[in-house]
Amino acid sequence: MSKKVLLVEDDALVRQSLARVLVSKGLDVIEAANGKEGLAKAAEVDLVVTDVRMPEMDGLQMVEAMRKDEKLKAKPVIILSNDEQPGTLNQALEAGVTVYLSKNNQDAESIAGQILAAAG
Repeated sequence: MSKKVLLVEDDALVRQSLARVLVSKGLDVIEAANGKEGLAKAAEVDLVVTDVRMPEMDGLQMVEAMRKDEKLKAKPVIILSNDEQPGTLNQALEAGVTVYLSKNNQDAESIAGQILAAAG
């Protein structure tokens, strides 16, 4: 049985291209366009991959809400962001993020490989 991954990304092009690669690697992918949508779908998956900066609810707010929910608090979360500021990284770690990946200068194939490695 393949792992189900929730991909939360407001840039539709980035989200769809990464989803295609993850599916080609054998993962089931559910997509969400912002943290609010992602939070509503998080219970359905084994792993959450989220951007940080998004409308309605950002990725860090989503992770903080997940960590307060008994059903979601132990779910692994990977942050995938262009934001490499130390403050954002510290916020992510404090929120309980499992892995923080940079999408700067990386293609979907490379990012998918890192997600697969982190997913175990």
